[in-house]
Amino acid sequence: MLTQAVMALKTIVDVYHRYSIREGELDLLNFNDFKTLLNENNPKYMEKLFKETDLNKDKELSFEEFTIILANVSDDAHRIIHKDDRCTPDKD
Repeated sequence: MLTQAVMALKTIVDVYHRYSIREGELDLLNFNDFKTLLNENNPKYMEKLFKETDLNKDKELSFEEFTIILANVSDDAHRIIHKDDRCTPDKD
């Protein structure tokens, strides 16, 4: 039986693959796929996340780069929930 944490990680991998096959390379997530996946209402925040995390600047996210975004988005959401004024999605 899988633990809840392992099931959550499997879901993350499955979601990445579901969106990374829409356009371009099979196991890379381009910006259009990324926007569709997150469906975020703040395009400046999305662009900033994508550009900062595209480590090799190929305009696509590998799974490794995608996990960095997940960590950043999770951290931002956690701060917002706790009303931490150090974090707003519109911040530079």
